[in-house]
Amino acid sequence: MVTLLDRVRAHVLADFASADSAHDIHHLDRVATLAGDIAARLGADPLTAQVAAYVHDYHRVEEARQGRRPIRPEEARTAILDVLVRCEVSQELHETILHAVEQTGRYRFGGDDLDSEDLIAAAVHDADNLDAMGAVGIGRAFAFGGVLGEPLWDPRAQLKELYEEGETSSILAHLYEKLVQLEKDMLTEPARRMAAERTFQLHRFAAEFRSQWGKENTLSHPGGTRVHWDPHTRFLSVAQPGPDDITVTRVGFRGRVTVALDDQGQPVEVDLLGAPEVLTHCVPQAQRPRTWIAHVGGEWLLDAEADVLWISIREASVHRRLTAVGDIEVQLREGRLAALQLHLLEDVPVSVGGEGAP
Repeated sequence: MVTLLDRVRAHVLADFASADSAHDIHHLDRVATLAGDIAARLGADPLTAQVAAYVHDYHRVEEARQGRRPIRPEEARTAILDVLVRCEVSQELHETILHAVEQTGRYRFGGDDLDSEDLIAAAVHDADNLDAMGAVGIGRAFAFGGVLGEPLWDPRAQLKELYEEGETSSILAHLYEKLVQLEKDMLTEPARRMAAERTFQLHRFAAEFRSQWGKENTLSHPGGTRVHWDPHTRFLSVAQPGPDDITVTRVGFRGRVTVALDDQGQPVEVDLLGAPEVLTHCVPQAQRPRTWIAHVGGEWLLDAEADVLWISIREASVHRRLTAVGDIEVQLREGRLAALQLHLLEDVPVSVGGEGAP
């Protein structure tokens, strides 16, 4: 028996036969599955969410037909209505589906308003965004960046402060400007839970990409500690020298971080608050100085009383401390902490003061 969803998918498959691999039928299948699952968890109709998911990218068909980019989802309204009529989708569902499609092209970090009350729209919106995250999202970003002819990464280019559709300075810039922002845009609780893990995957990939890219404003400090800090993407890398032929153990987690900066905005200390035991048992304990001066450089210590894994990069006066939640990966070589890579997420207001400040 041919179902309504079978008819819609077959029609869409024909229209998307020549679509780019980032917006092909496989993308639509994944979004439809996710949207149906999220809708069911919310108590909404999963079939309506799945139909909306299958037609949500018809603006991509219009982009190919008209030879211009970007085209907004709402500009494909006529093409979507044609599909719904041909596939005999109940007219009562047309506006619900069209509204859901329009929501997929909107982002709070792009200055748009989102409708969290319409459960079908919320389910489709979140499902589409989830497919832009994690391992598949990374693959799709590089596939579509290749279509647009974008470079892999340009460290000199400024990131857009307000996201807008269209070409950007590089594929990795797109990851920072859009993909890692999607977690904050999730409208449903089921999607929020999935988004946290997929965001961590994005950050882990970006950190590894940048470590392999080359010397990107990396500073060397006494003891050979190499540090790279990018305040625009909130990316921090701290690495101690060591042989490359030793097996590396990686420990990843999301946690609270404090980065102490000097008056030039460069890191002098990093605190990992509540780090997992697999890390804390690898470092010696020491009482943390209660001043705004980092006294020892190149040390990884544990302040057990404060439950802080304390990384002192160099001796310097602390001008301010930046506290945030971060996606963190620590590398161990032969049981010793050797490297740290992290991306700060939501920043807490900065405290400013001098030596002796509380």
